[in-house]
Amino acid sequence: MTHEVTEHPLTEQTGPATAGVAGRRRWFSKGIWPSPGWLALIFALAVSVVTLTYYGVTERDLITFSAYSLFCVTLPGTLIWRALQGRAGFLPLDAAFGTTVGFAVELPVYMLARQADQPFAVLAWPIITIVAFIAVPRLRKFWRGNRERMSAGAAWSAALGTSFTLVSTAFSSFRYNSLNEPYQAVMHVDFPFQFALVGEFKHDVPLNTPWVTGVDLVYHWYVYAHGAAASWISGVEPQVLIMRLLPIPMIAAFMLVVIALAHRITGRWWPGNLAIGLMLLAPVTVPWAWTSRPMDSIVFIDNLWVSPTQTFAALFCIVAIYVLCGIFQADEGKQRRRPLPWIVLTLLIGAMAGAKATFVPMLICGLLLALGLRVIRLKLPGPELPALLIAGAWLAFAQLVLYGSGSQGTEVNPLQTVKYSTLGRAVMGTQNAINDWGILWAMSGISLGACLFGWACMAGLLRRGWRTDPIVHVMAGFAISGLGALYILAHPGLSQTYFGRSATPYLGILAALGLAALLPKGKRVPRRFFAVAVLGVAGGVTALQLIRNGVGKQGPISPLASWTVEQATLPYVMLLQAVAVVAVLTAVIGVIVRLRRSHVLAVATLAVSSVAVTSGVLINQGIVDSLFSGQPQRDIVAPGNFFAMPPGAIDAGRWLRDNSRPRDLVATNSHCRAQISPCDSRDFWLAAFSERQVLLEGWSYTEPAFATGTIWDRTLYRSHFWDPALLNRNDEIFVDPTAERVNSFTADHGVRWLVAVGTTQIPDPEAKGEIWASPELAQFATERYKAGDVTVYEVR
Repeated sequence: MTHEVTEHPLTEQTGPATAGVAGRRRWFSKGIWPSPGWLALIFALAVSVVTLTYYGVTERDLITFSAYSLFCVTLPGTLIWRALQGRAGFLPLDAAFGTTVGFAVELPVYMLARQADQPFAVLAWPIITIVAFIAVPRLRKFWRGNRERMSAGAAWSAALGTSFTLVSTAFSSFRYNSLNEPYQAVMHVDFPFQFALVGEFKHDVPLNTPWVTGVDLVYHWYVYAHGAAASWISGVEPQVLIMRLLPIPMIAAFMLVVIALAHRITGRWWPGNLAIGLMLLAPVTVPWAWTSRPMDSIVFIDNLWVSPTQTFAALFCIVAIYVLCGIFQADEGKQRRRPLPWIVLTLLIGAMAGAKATFVPMLICGLLLALGLRVIRLKLPGPELPALLIAGAWLAFAQLVLYGSGSQGTEVNPLQTVKYSTLGRAVMGTQNAINDWGILWAMSGISLGACLFGWACMAGLLRRGWRTDPIVHVMAGFAISGLGALYILAHPGLSQTYFGRSATPYLGILAALGLAALLPKGKRVPRRFFAVAVLGVAGGVTALQLIRNGVGKQGPISPLASWTVEQATLPYVMLLQAVAVVAVLTAVIGVIVRLRRSHVLAVATLAVSSVAVTSGVLINQGIVDSLFSGQPQRDIVAPGNFFAMPPGAIDAGRWLRDNSRPRDLVATNSHCRAQISPCDSRDFWLAAFSERQVLLEGWSYTEPAFATGTIWDRTLYRSHFWDPALLNRNDEIFVDPTAERVNSFTADHGVRWLVAVGTTQIPDPEAKGEIWASPELAQFATERYKAGDVTVYEVR
């Protein structure tokens, strides 16, 4: 195995272009058409604009957010990245790395500006950066590119991957989470939670949980500080940022860094293209025709909008691994060790630690595996050891400072994940604490097996040279720990699934690297290889289709406990057998036609991987059907959804935001999501739209709430409030107000505003019914605004 050892360990160098590529570039430079790379960018922008506009984003918001992203994040970050590496690289890749640098620099600058109550002061860093790179002669060269263009295929892979992710999210999330009235009130329960956190970071207020003041905010909150800075500078509402705009630059940059990482390791572009395809299409294989995903999968693009913490951290993580790869390559090339890459790595891991709790432990597992294998092989530690110490220090900081040593409801409880899957419910019924270990092991084995078809090409990493590559070890340990945590840990909100989603990109990269190892650079691949590969792929696809239209066609009669284990596992067992036969036959044909051993293994693994890719294409058939159905694809109330905010909630919240001070404290009688009985305490709308601290709204998603029970006690959404005396005093002033009660309560707690909802659920998870806010409250507080069922009072 060979690596491109670079002059600077932060980025790869570029070699001379081939005559054919140079000829095409001259043609494009002389013609009126832009280059293929620019065409890919134009395509991705067009898809984004059309999709976002259809789903309610205004032209003004698109323009201002784009200007903010370009001039306040990407441009200054790109200049800094080029200065760090000492030269310009490929423009799209520099922009992706620069976007990551911009995010990392913006965070501490914005927090300082926020602390000084001057949020617009965050603009100082991009302005100073741009001016410095114009004024300082030694820095001016970083405005110029290197006159090299990355592969057109790589550019189109990134563009198509970003577009696919956006369109897929549009049909799975945007159409059910509207920006338009009255459908805004049906949005996913976590969106108001996200808006409230952005609002918390827009103002110089103590870092408390916005919907229940006095409870420390122990959460991975870095992305919400980014959202707050974006909201101040662009003027876009937090709602629009979280539900539509904020993740898009992160996803585009992530796709480009996937390509850059594969290129740095292999010296070729196509493994990065393949990695993106496997990451998006091959994470789970489904031999069923009756449902899209019968088992909980590790699909990377799930929840990229609902959980922007995942999206933010994923970008920091892959750039950190890219920088770590450069450190390893410099060490292998016996180059002089420089402190700069280590400083960059330290900052990236620090950003990752506060962006999402799942990533640093997984990186530590990867570094431990790499360190252990190096010590076994060479008897000496290498760069893995200092990287491990850095990651360990950041993990300690995050756990002790950011997360307050809490677990947020996560516990070690193996094999619980499958109980929540479609097949798990069909076999085991409603989720409960009873563990039939035989069934759990069988269902977990099927669940894990469904995730492994797409990664068959990783077998190529066993070849000499590749099996000793430390960056391969890091990514393998990272991915293995993610899959392990998926099945070992349990959480009331299935948050353990984020470990699996975090692993998916690296499984795709490793599979692409494995195929690259089987098809070495510089060695000709005979035509008969492609013929045999096509035969293997056709056999795998045929096997999948036959099973989907045979034993996998009919679903369970009832969604709960209507199937045996044998019925649930039969299609997977048959698929495994059929694919094994196809792979063996393909390998035999390869031997007969005298392919090399590496090529024989390549055609066999391609036959297996094609099954997963085909399954991924079929799962997304619904997107195509929806596009050509002629039916509206927005403002839809999904089955089982309801209007979970009271009428007038958004207007009243925003009025309060515009007519109060950031440190004003608000009290309300709204503690439960509307139209849900018994009480669902994931009620965050007032904190979300007022951007104010609420004394006691809902209380879910807090450490004290999780501490009231286990994963089977409905602690995610129906826990009891831990201070019933405060709850009773709070509600008394709305239900049965007197001058003494109102004055005493508001004075004791420093409450300035009262927000009364005409009808609310009784805040007792076991009780049913409604409570009414008394109109007599107007005798003891001044009514300032009314919208729908919501009335805002100012304390006299």
